[in-house]
Amino acid sequence: MITPAGLPDSIAALRADIASGRYDPIVALRAQRDAIAHDAGHCVAALLDLPATLNPTAPLAGVGVAHKDIFDLAERAAGCGRDAAAIAEARATGAVPDRAAPVVQRLANAGATPLAALVMAEHACGATGENPHAPRVVNPVDTEAVVGGSSSGSGAAVAAGLCYGALGTDTAGSVRMPAATCGVLGFKPSRHRLSNRGVVPLAPGLDTVGLLTRSTADAAALLAACSTIRMAAPPSRWRIAHCWDRADTRLGMTAEVAKALHAVTDEFARAGSTCTETPLPHLAEWTRLADVMLHTEAATTHAQALAGQGPVLHALPRAVALAGAVIPAPWYAQAYRSRTAHRALIANSIFNDADVLLTPALPRGVPDWRHVHTASPDFDARQLVAMFSWMAFVNYLDLPAAVFPVAYADDGRPICLQAIARRGDEGTLLAFAADIERRRFDGRGFRRSFTPSAGSPAALPRR
Repeated sequence: MITPAGLPDSIAALRADIASGRYDPIVALRAQRDAIAHDAGHCVAALLDLPATLNPTAPLAGVGVAHKDIFDLAERAAGCGRDAAAIAEARATGAVPDRAAPVVQRLANAGATPLAALVMAEHACGATGENPHAPRVVNPVDTEAVVGGSSSGSGAAVAAGLCYGALGTDTAGSVRMPAATCGVLGFKPSRHRLSNRGVVPLAPGLDTVGLLTRSTADAAALLAACSTIRMAAPPSRWRIAHCWDRADTRLGMTAEVAKALHAVTDEFARAGSTCTETPLPHLAEWTRLADVMLHTEAATTHAQALAGQGPVLHALPRAVALAGAVIPAPWYAQAYRSRTAHRALIANSIFNDADVLLTPALPRGVPDWRHVHTASPDFDARQLVAMFSWMAFVNYLDLPAAVFPVAYADDGRPICLQAIARRGDEGTLLAFAADIERRRFDGRGFRRSFTPSAGSPAALPRR
């Protein structure tokens, strides 16, 4: 496993070495900052200064983190992926924050030190992470693979071992997509479980602060410092609902992805868990309502820019906001009002009888960047749509979700699962992700595949 600056590969191991005197926390931080300063993957928007002093007894002293450039920092307003001129204009005319966003500050109070602000899609718009103002963020797993967005820098920095964890934001999958493409854990809690104050909005009714790490234990350590989220005790046997069936090709999963996901449920079933195939007949409706909310709220957020006032919106954020400007007001009102009923529907139809719902993360696997970047001559709209086809409905229903690798494809790219829990039940979600790791983690990274059960039916045909 790649580790930050050659240091121990987990927060717990680093803290143990600091407690034993093997590492001084400031020396450890300097090593991490040196590593992120030499980032070759274009994921760093701005390096930050290390503190002059550090409380060595703080629970996360010596742990370096980094954050998507959408969070206010003390004396530094978020750049939000804009070009240099727009950032300079905004900082010249706007108030400079005197304190960091609360979620950043809480991590710092626990000793976690922010090393850098990370590259993102402009105004958090875009599933691919492409940004005309910055070089393409390179996927550490495969340089030809897309990283995904809009928290692209966060996904790449964690996967490259440049930091122990990174904050991002997720409006329609923007934490989970880069996690899925880079093979790390992407954790999206229910809204407001992590404070969104001091965070530049896109669609406030959907925006959710999330976290990317390389393990569930690291995620739990960081979440304990900045929220009330704690890992729950796992049940003796899981009740698992999953949305794939061996004879169903409607999900658009490739044979390789289907085989890996079937192997997950096969393994849990062998251990005594209940695994039930559960259709989601309202998925298309939930996705449509999520789109209505996202575009309409983005249009409101960027109303001045659309009217020709303030900084110019470039192609992708402008397209997102313009679509919302022409959506009829009753459509948005209906989407907003019906959320409560749809939340009750999924709670009663699935989570009364299941601890977690499993879906694909990227049903077609991790695509090449050139197939999903909209300006590429090899752009394939089907592959782009597949990247967020299982993401946006989670934000609409305000459910906690985690994406993590369960296998690797023949091309070496990760195959990831999405686990979803009842609204507000982040502790169960962490416990499930930890159980997956206990089964599949051998200290060097996730094993390259699960072993299907004997006599398991053939995988779904490739679409």
